Amino acid sequence: MPELTSSDLQAFRAFEQAGWDKAATMYDPLAGMITKQAVERLLDATHVDRGTRLLDIACGPGDASGRAIERGATALGIDIAPSMVVEARKKFSQAEFQEGDAEALPCDDTSFDAVVCNFGLLHVAEPDKAIAEAYRVLQSGGHYAFTVWGDPATGASYLSMLFGAIQSHADMSVPLPPTPPLFRFCDHEECNKALSAVGFVDPAVVEFTLIWHAASIEMLLEFVQHCTARARMLIEQQTAEVRARIYKAIEEGAKQFEREGRFEIPWPAVLATARKP
Repeated sequence: MPELTSSDLQAFRAFEQAGWDKAATMYDPLAGMITKQAVERLLDATHVDRGTRLLDIACGPGDASGRAIERGATALGIDIAPSMVVEARKKFSQAEFQEGDAEALPCDDTSFDAVVCNFGLLHVAEPDKAIAEAYRVLQSGGHYAFTVWGDPATGASYLSMLFGAIQSHADMSVPLPPTPPLFRFCDHEECNKALSAVGFVDPAVVEFTLIWHAASIEMLLEFVQHCTARARMLIEQQTAEVRARIYKAIEEGAKQFEREGRFEIPWPAVLATARKP
């Protein structure tokens, strides 16, 4: 893939900010059902306990911050989407939340004991800058952890079903902003290399699977419409006939996950961790 220009990167940032700002009120009852399942892994990996100063980057509705508070930590959640910050403040009044860019954190050097980013790194224009910023704000001995989605090519999952439906039916030539590689950090070596490049030590990568217990087909379609950015934009630019075919393909693909009228859908994920020396 050609290197993205500065204007490409800026367009991607604006695209992601607008998309997640729009999705804020619908995120928690849809995507939040999945992403919050990874919170305990992140907090355990970064040794969050009583007295820990946690920074929660791309915090969304604030689940990692809220759970850290329950453990006795202090927490600051940062998100680029103003509406996400509003939602997080509603849910977790004891944590602090503010708008901020993962690539230029509004935080002092060495001001946190732990930094986490739960499925946010893949929405950052320059993730290496975000990793470097996490390193900057950590104190010596502090831990960093991030999660990303697993490669949809590795097995049946919601993403393999969604991307399969799009690739089979959509006109892929519609205009979309250039984007960084979505599944770059599925590669363990890529995680290790990116973490080591900024100074982190003891990088480690594990794979795990989350399960979305969805109550209906409608929820699967609502997820596309409210909790994706690029896929939603691509589908919205299709003709009504093509959109109908994509949604029908998703419905058909979901049958393999149906269990007594509900849907148990795998979401493979990757957890990368490291320590600042």
